Amino acid sequence: MLEIFYKNQLQTVSLSDKNFLGTYELNFTKIDLSPEDLFHQAIQKPIGVAKNPLNKNLQDRNISIVISDSFRYTGLEQFISPLLKLLLTSGCKPENLKFLVACGSHRPPTETELQSILTPQVFNNFKEQIFIPDPKDLSQYNYLGTTKQGTPVYVYKEVMESDFLILTGTILFHYFAGFGGGRKLIVPGLSALPTIQHNHALSIHPTRCEIHPDVKIGRLDGNPVAEDLLEATLMTKKNIFIINTVLSPAKKILNMFCGDLIEAHKAGADFARDIYSVNIPQTADIVIASAGDSKNFLQSHKALVNAWQARKKPYGKIIFIAPCPEGLGGFQFKEWLKIRDPEKLVAHLRKNGEVNGQTVISTLEKSPHTYFLTEMDKETVSLLGGEKIETIEEGFKLACEELKKSGISEPTWMFLPHALYSVPVISNT
Repeated sequence: MLEIFYKNQLQTVSLSDKNFLGTYELNFTKIDLSPEDLFHQAIQKPIGVAKNPLNKNLQDRNISIVISDSFRYTGLEQFISPLLKLLLTSGCKPENLKFLVACGSHRPPTETELQSILTPQVFNNFKEQIFIPDPKDLSQYNYLGTTKQGTPVYVYKEVMESDFLILTGTILFHYFAGFGGGRKLIVPGLSALPTIQHNHALSIHPTRCEIHPDVKIGRLDGNPVAEDLLEATLMTKKNIFIINTVLSPAKKILNMFCGDLIEAHKAGADFARDIYSVNIPQTADIVIASAGDSKNFLQSHKALVNAWQARKKPYGKIIFIAPCPEGLGGFQFKEWLKIRDPEKLVAHLRKNGEVNGQTVISTLEKSPHTYFLTEMDKETVSLLGGEKIETIEEGFKLACEELKKSGISEPTWMFLPHALYSVPVISNT
């Protein structure tokens, strides 16, 4: 018997316990401090910064708070009030404060979503000072040159006109940038499509039809995508201070990291690595994995990548719980899926670069082994290369039937209820 959440409802699933390896959840210590207390604790001892710049005289300085869009929950609404109070107490004038929404290539947030991100009160007080860039309109961006890897760097003009940048965000594993948060709020968050496209294309191996071997979950140093993102961000030559959270799947703030763009983010990444790594005894023939409340496939794909780490090669199956009420999502994602042929897709990506090209390659590898419990229609799931199911029980039966064809009559299985966050690691004990 399993209990799963699907479309915000708890459902009971009846499956045989035979060869069940277990449910693998995140294991973390309960935090007794309130979000406001965590904020004050972190802000008083910023990492990699000699003195807290937010305590200085901020009068007549143009300050921009960079916020994530509606696809990346960060917990900002839990500490935005004490942050604003601190800025105003330090002399920042309300009229000199801006909010820049780091959408990257995502759709812009709605007014309702912005109220949720900032709280209704903050949204109403600063409504005219919220800026949402259009990554397709280069007139909104300053060109800063190219990185060592040839990425043309276009950064939102409001970033370049700011005296001081506060990057809010959340740090969690990212399947090709290593970790979220930090540098990603500027690039790709506040950069134009040519920048995003070229950077994302660095995830493709330069000569072979595969993902670059150094582009890995949890890797920053030596990862060509992550290093390029950092180089592009540093080209702004701006005063940057980060306030990044690490969250539980229930959206509780477990810890907060403030300070230097590189050092504070690294400390947060080390903490996140410990929190989000889940020890499993072995890989399984069937992995049931939940992507939580991800709005579209592009976001839930991160959970599919994590589930893939727990799947036994080469025949293992994934039963993927991914509602995706907004469908595929992403910039031209559907068009690149239609290409189908990885060789042609890779050849195209090397010449042109695309925002979601590497995700298409990953999807074409993983979805043929996946059964989708989703709100996406059958045609869309088929385009992904997977098979749509109506119940977990149906998916389990289909998976068992396919495995039997490969000589596996008694498959092992496990459940990853927080696959969007958790990265399975085979335990040595």
